[in-house]
Amino acid sequence: MALAVAATLSASVGIAAVTNTQPASAAATVPSYSMGIEGETFTIENAAACSATIGDGGNLLEGGRWFPGKCQGAGQAPQITGTSDARALTFRTDKDFRYEGAIVEDPAKNTWKDAAGNTLRDRSELATPWDLPFHTDVWVGFDVRIPAGVDEVTGSGAYVLQLWQCTANPIGGVRIQSGAGNGHNVQFVRRGEEPGTDYNTSMATKSVGTDEWHSFVIKYRVEPYHDGAPKGSIAVYHKRVGATTVEEKLFEQDEYFGYATRSRCADDSFKNEFRIKFGMYKDYQPGATFRSDFRNVRIGATKAAVQPYNRG
Repeated sequence: MALAVAATLSASVGIAAVTNTQPASAAATVPSYSMGIEGETFTIENAAACSATIGDGGNLLEGGRWFPGKCQGAGQAPQITGTSDARALTFRTDKDFRYEGAIVEDPAKNTWKDAAGNTLRDRSELATPWDLPFHTDVWVGFDVRIPAGVDEVTGSGAYVLQLWQCTANPIGGVRIQSGAGNGHNVQFVRRGEEPGTDYNTSMATKSVGTDEWHSFVIKYRVEPYHDGAPKGSIAVYHKRVGATTVEEKLFEQDEYFGYATRSRCADDSFKNEFRIKFGMYKDYQPGATFRSDFRNVRIGATKAAVQPYNRG
C-alpha cells in the first residue's frame, strides 16, 4: 500500500500570502543528529507506554539526546535487536492486533476504515525535533534492511522514512512499493502544491533485496511552490553494505516540495521547518507482519557528515 506523499494564509483575515523566501546564500544552520550508531550505547525508554501521543514511550536515548517514539494500531514500540556489537533499531507490526469495528474500504487494495470513515494506520517510529530548516541543504544518511518473512505491503505503501512539516501529508520520504513482489523495493517521493503535479508518482525505485543492509544518503532542500520561487532539490546516493562497488548516484532532481499555504496544515500547525521520522508507517493490514531495521542514522549539513560509509 503506498501512502501518498504529497502564500501562507493569514489566520486572522484569510488573505493569501506567501512564505518568506531566502536567497540561496542565506543558508540556515542545520543541527546534527545521530541514532542507532554501530558501536555506541543506545536504549529504548518506557516501551510499554508507546502510543499515538508522540513521546509518551518507546523513546530512543542515545548520546545524551532523546528522540520521541510513536506507536499506532498494530505498530509495536521501537526495539533494539541484534548482538551487542551489531545492534539495530527495529520497527514491526503485531499480526494479531485488530482494530475494533474496522470496516474494509477497498477489498482489492486491502484498505480499512473506522466507523467515522478515517483510514486506519499502523505506526512504529522515532523522530527528530522540529528544527530542520527550509531553503537549506539537509543531509540524511542511514542503513536500512527489510528482513525475510515479512508480508507484502498493500494499499498505498509503507513509509520507512518521512519528512513532516505539519499536521498534513508528509512532504517527502522513502516508502516500500505496494503490491505483490514489490516488498523489497524502496521508492523516493515528495509532496507539495505545484499545480498539475502528480505527487503519488515516485521519483525513483531501488531494490534492497532480502536480509541485506543498504546504505542511502539523501539531500533535501525544501522549497515550497509559489510563483517566482526557486525550486528545491532532492538527491539520492546508494551503496549495498559490504559490497565492493562504489557509491551509486540514483538521481538528483530540482523540485518544489513542502507547503506554503497555511490552510494545508491542520490545527494551525503550519511551520517553515520540518522533522524526520523513520521506522514504519503504513495502512492497517490485519494478520500481516511488516518489519524494517535501521542503524547509523545521521542528519547534518554535509554529505560527508552523514554517510554510513567512507567516513574516514
